[in-house]
Amino acid sequence: MKKIAIALLLFATAAFCFAQAPGPALSTLGARSDVYVGFLATSTDIGGNTFASTQFFDPIYGGEVAYTGNLNPRWGVTGSAAVSGGTAWDVKEFSGTVGPRCNLLTGRIRPYVTFQVGFAYQSSNGLYAGDHHPPLRPRSSDTEDGFTYRMGGGTDFQVTHSFYWRMFSWDFQPMPWGRHTPWYENVGGGIGYRF
Repeated sequence: MKKIAIALLLFATAAFCFAQAPGPALSTLGARSDVYVGFLATSTDIGGNTFASTQFFDPIYGGEVAYTGNLNPRWGVTGSAAVSGGTAWDVKEFSGTVGPRCNLLTGRIRPYVTFQVGFAYQSSNGLYAGDHHPPLRPRSSDTEDGFTYRMGGGTDFQVTHSFYWRMFSWDFQPMPWGRHTPWYENVGGGIGYRF
């Protein structure tokens, strides 16, 4: 009986000590990389040098996948690919970009900023026909491609040690195509996995 009492006392003491210990932090300090999959809404505010109104705003919807290799808890290099399409102009767009990412905080809530450069391709039913020389007829099929970059940020919320929720992301993405227009804005969100 004495051994049972001692065992119960040790068990109760250990249980009390563990109950007082702080819960495990959702630290991702050991994460070497992460993958992200999310939803993307892109504005098609195309400016005044087209057949459309200067106030034209009709978002196109799509998705984005990204891979980040983490150099340390604050810095990493991200490569992303985004595909979207829609609107009455029958727009289909793809962009692939790569660049640095900086986590402003490294806890459970992680705001970040990023700057990426890459390539964009877009086909449409005359969205940029007025920018051609000579201009194309309205609603005529055309394609544009060339250098692009994305600059912006967002906020990740660490749900578990591995999974996170990108609550919000925003960036502006000029797509020059040799003309320094248009200026798109991307808004998105999704989920990611750190490993």
